[in-house]
Amino acid sequence: MEEREYGKLYELEDTYWWFKGKDRVLLQLLKIAEAGKDGKQKILDVGCGTGRVLENLGLYGDTYGVDFSTTAIAFCKKRGLQRLACGTGEALPFRDGAFDLITALDVFCHRETSDNKAAIRELARTLKSGGVLILSEPAFMFLYGPHDESQHTKQRYNASEIRELMDSCGLRIEKISYFNFILFPLVIAHRLFRKWSGGSSESDLEEINPVLNSLFSSLLSFEAMLIRFMNLPVGSSVICLARKP
Repeated sequence: MEEREYGKLYELEDTYWWFKGKDRVLLQLLKIAEAGKDGKQKILDVGCGTGRVLENLGLYGDTYGVDFSTTAIAFCKKRGLQRLACGTGEALPFRDGAFDLITALDVFCHRETSDNKAAIRELARTLKSGGVLILSEPAFMFLYGPHDESQHTKQRYNASEIRELMDSCGLRIEKISYFNFILFPLVIAHRLFRKWSGGSSESDLEEINPVLNSLFSSLLSFEAMLIRFMNLPVGSSVICLARKP
């Protein structure tokens, strides 16, 4: 993403509705996977950004983070995180079968990742047998616009494309669903308006009215509960839980 976006991310991600809602979705997927039951798991967050997810995953085991951006790594260190490496998902500095759980949230959509299949194979290499990969990506290319440009997004995915990626690397999908389903009509309207109005390359990440922030967060939390029992048909993102046989 643009370097200026890391500061915005660090300042807002602990309270912003989108990130709080994604936390709930991730928690439900961890419950489905039964990950971190004994608190002794080894966990890798690929594309760890400014470290919020990595910090939260510390509740489930020993965590490691990788990001290609030295700016992102600096923000992680500001949170007190230590087991960090600067690199990409295509060449991880870890041995085969090192991790019980790997998360990669909105990583392979970025243009910095040149070969997504190679990167997924690398994640699969570092997973233990029976280990779990949780991946999320922005959905549907027709939503591509100024926000994606600011994030250096090269591609938005649909569920079929995620399935093909997992299948090509020998990972078995146990759960795949869209999310941000309830607010999807608003997302479509907002993204298309920004695209057609010729908006600048700026992310959608900005402070909003606290009441709306709480409402949107509650809606995503509700979706997170639904996702544990069903797959949502559309949404602005797609999330997948896959296991290494």
